Amino acid sequence: MTDVYLYQTIHLLDGFCRNLAEHLALLDGWARSLFGFGVPLDEEQARRMLREEARRNAPVGCDRSLFVRLAVDDSGEVDCSFRGISLYRGYAHRSITPDAVTLRYALPFGEGPTSAREAAAALARQQAQAAGAQVAVRCDEADRALTADDAPLFALRGHTLVTAPAPQSVERQTALDAARRAGFEVVEEPLPRRMLPMFDELFYVDWRGVTSLAHCDGEPFMTLLSERVAEAMEARYPM
Repeated sequence: MTDVYLYQTIHLLDGFCRNLAEHLALLDGWARSLFGFGVPLDEEQARRMLREEARRNAPVGCDRSLFVRLAVDDSGEVDCSFRGISLYRGYAHRSITPDAVTLRYALPFGEGPTSAREAAAALARQQAQAAGAQVAVRCDEADRALTADDAPLFALRGHTLVTAPAPQSVERQTALDAARRAGFEVVEEPLPRRMLPMFDELFYVDWRGVTSLAHCDGEPFMTLLSERVAEAMEARYPM
């Protein structure tokens, strides 16, 4: 695989690849836009690859959620790589509540799920760690907060959930749908950095579920109602 690629990380539980069609559609759209061709495999081929990668890497009898990254590069090569085992079954409101700092930086070549974006996020994470935090909240040139740990950022005040307008993301859409089902009013509008301390909770959503921030730029946040978003996400997949 070359150094230029697109990627999505898929959540698997009991062999089921969650939101696989949506992840493939997102990859396909970006591949056509950036590389001039679509993803060179169908949903069933992708499912087999993901399941096989999970089977090779997970302990026998593991009943936790598994994470596998699916990537396609600019030559059309497709790769699966194991990304870990969850402590939970399904989407979780994670017990980890990291501290964050805001950093202003732009993504190279746009908002696509590219190797350049992944590298920029890794560098931002290093900067956050140098500042004594674990997560970087990305702000744009207008000082508007966009993402946390390169995942969609959400802010809660009372029963209103606010998120910045953003390009299509499977996790972002999953969280928005879940928040509405959980009874929150959802507002898509800019999140100025100076306004973040006025919210009760800050959290981000990725393939694992919901991660609430304990602090951002030293300001403390609660971790109460965001659990309802994780519960509503998981409720889409009855056991």
